[in-house]
Amino acid sequence: MKRRHVLPALAGTAVPGAAQTASYPLQFRDSFLKHWRVERGYTLAVAEAMPAADYVSKPDPAQRTFGEQLVHLAAANTAYFSAFGLIAPPARPAASDKETARTYIAASFDYVIDVLKKLTEKDLLRKDLGVPRFPAHTGTDLCLRAYTHTAHHRGQAIVYLRVKGITPPTWAFEPSA
Repeated sequence: MKRRHVLPALAGTAVPGAAQTASYPLQFRDSFLKHWRVERGYTLAVAEAMPAADYVSKPDPAQRTFGEQLVHLAAANTAYFSAFGLIAPPARPAASDKETARTYIAASFDYVIDVLKKLTEKDLLRKDLGVPRFPAHTGTDLCLRAYTHTAHHRGQAIVYLRVKGITPPTWAFEPSA
């Protein structure tokens, strides 16, 4: 089944208690926003778990450092959501030390949250977002790409923690305060 057929079916149950008149793209947006806040908290917890001195470490010479991995994750968040053209994204930092990376991660997630709050049904359904790599993607497709990309690279960051003998933080299903 294609994603464009699955989303309407899933969105109908995505937000319990949502107004019955809300369109499935807006129900999707509201559900996504809740999950994105969880992603924010967990990603920051993973970033916090690594000692500052180990932000330059990497399990293999061919890989990014831990700090570079997190900055990449955050930069992709802003890249996906800047395609909507609603708000200017935070600038990508040149450094990837703990404080810089953590600040940029928080700014990137907050940026996405601000964009999500402004998205309309038209934004979520449109395919003219000007992303050459994904020309046929809708706004909802970009949301899903961002979510998957974040989970993918955060999973890699968790491996970096394990290599250092650090137990990763526990996943929470609700946004942190």
